[in-house]
Amino acid sequence: MAGKEVQRRAVCVLAVCAVGVFGLVGRLGNLQLLHQHKYVESVERQQTQYLGAMAPRGLILDRQGVALATNRPSNVVMIRYPHYKDEQVLGRLAQLLDVPLQKLQKKADYKLQSEGRLWDPILVKVDISKEQYAALVEQRDELPGVDVIVQPVREYPLDNVSSHILGYVGTINEDELQELQDKGYKGGDIVGKSGLEKYYEPYLRGTEGIRQVQVDYSYAPKGNSNWSREPVPGKNLVLTLDIQLQKAAEKALDWQLFRLQNVMNVGDQRTYQNARAGAVVVLDVRTGAVLAMASRPAFNPNVFLTGSDKEIEALWNTEPPALWNRAATAEYSPGSTWKMMTGAAALSTGKIAPEETVYCTGKDKDTGQACWQKWGHGAVNAATALRDSCDLYYYEMGKRLGIGSLVEWAQNSGFGQPTGIDLPEENPGFLPDEHYREEHGWWLGDTLSAAIGQIVRVTPLQLARYTAAIANGGHIMRPYLVSAITDQNGQTVQDFAPQELGQVPVAPEVWNHIVRGMVLVNAPGGTADFAIFPLPGIQTAGKTGTAENPPQDDYGVYLAFAPVKDPQIAIAVLIEQAGHGSSVSPVARSIMSEYFSVKLPGNDPALVPADYPAKSKEILNAIQRGQVWSGRGDR
Repeated sequence: MAGKEVQRRAVCVLAVCAVGVFGLVGRLGNLQLLHQHKYVESVERQQTQYLGAMAPRGLILDRQGVALATNRPSNVVMIRYPHYKDEQVLGRLAQLLDVPLQKLQKKADYKLQSEGRLWDPILVKVDISKEQYAALVEQRDELPGVDVIVQPVREYPLDNVSSHILGYVGTINEDELQELQDKGYKGGDIVGKSGLEKYYEPYLRGTEGIRQVQVDYSYAPKGNSNWSREPVPGKNLVLTLDIQLQKAAEKALDWQLFRLQNVMNVGDQRTYQNARAGAVVVLDVRTGAVLAMASRPAFNPNVFLTGSDKEIEALWNTEPPALWNRAATAEYSPGSTWKMMTGAAALSTGKIAPEETVYCTGKDKDTGQACWQKWGHGAVNAATALRDSCDLYYYEMGKRLGIGSLVEWAQNSGFGQPTGIDLPEENPGFLPDEHYREEHGWWLGDTLSAAIGQIVRVTPLQLARYTAAIANGGHIMRPYLVSAITDQNGQTVQDFAPQELGQVPVAPEVWNHIVRGMVLVNAPGGTADFAIFPLPGIQTAGKTGTAENPPQDDYGVYLAFAPVKDPQIAIAVLIEQAGHGSSVSPVARSIMSEYFSVKLPGNDPALVPADYPAKSKEILNAIQRGQVWSGRGDR
């Protein structure tokens, strides 16, 4: 009986086991036959990842097709997940590549906390040296997850030439990523940080490629990879710049800074050691196209990708600041170059007739404010007041106009607002509007100061545009730097035509009187050194200005256009702490000599020696001995 019970229980157990086995087999069959595709796909997804491949940025070319920003292949160091969580690996890598460990840890922490694509490696360093590459190969066993890949890297073949226009690129930071991640950006991407690189980032960036790769348990790629999408290079920018004129403008500015610091000024028998910063803008008066734009000090944008952290930090801490585009963002008092605006307003509103004279005694009878010529200019009219830069004449115009009318005319002339140039950084300047006057108080003496360009503030770019408006009959053109956007085959994707934004409400006959005065400024008896060194064969019009800067040296400003009868270019030059407007006018003449292909005489201070700055010391010695540098080359 007991034996039968055992046998019965055994049969039951076997039955239960059989049912279980059949169920398991059925389930396996169900998985393998009916749902095989689903689960194979899931496993493949776990083994397959999609890695981004940087696209080359679009080229930036001058108007003749000269490359100003290109790309080149570079050895780039990356570290993969999960190895960037290993502090020992990061520490070793930081030591080998001279990268701050804190910087690497910050990148790793940010990626772990905020990014889902852990398999995308972290960019450690761009453009490593041969020695660093050899060290990485030698110590690869101690550096798991570290790869060296070839990647396109931005390059500026002319170094600091046009650096403020081009801008620079760098690794995307946290704030930028928050702003751009909806547009497909991710940590480690390279983005434009300033200048055209930033303004035209959507065009220059290109489309990232995607590689489909098999990865192991540590997310390390294995085997061959296939392109899911090949990288598409960014679009190219064709600029309005003439790179030869740009080089000439930059060299002329550098040369004049050198002279101001080292050569005794004839007028006041001193040098200007603090004249170390300035800007120049050259516009086509007919279209507003920027032919040249320079700011000093300059910088080399290559440093931001290939330089050390110390070199990059040094750029941020230069004195005067080197990364500041003074041409478009620095706001200065225009000094006496503002007198064209005040004069045009007074003549246009009938506050004075062109030939009506104002007698300058050297001091205003109502406020006691002095003319720069302390013994006075005598009787001056619209043209001769410009020639002599007579403050008393424009004090009188300020009284007749009133500050409200002055501000309104300045606004109608394009001041107090951005010009609309295609750069990401531009300041509007400052005009003492009604709100400002009510808040801060306003007196007659303030109006007189504003009439001669003291309280108001403008950018060199605004001054260049106003000079162009004088030359072209009052048309306010939008300055622009990019004439076309093209694809990799050179086909135009978008082009940019000249754009008129408004017109200064000045009659042609009034402009004629303003231009007549500007011609006299550059003629014998005028305040510009063009009177001593005229541009051979080309009639020019100009205006000097001195912007007060107590207790330091005054700023020098100079505006000009040429030729007078068929204007082509307008120029604005400003040098900080240059002392006088006449001290900066040689920069404009040097630029004109390049543009019009004329030779300057050997004793002209605007003639930049061909071997400057290479032989600066020898050149200075020759100048101080009263000699013409024999090593120069005439244009």
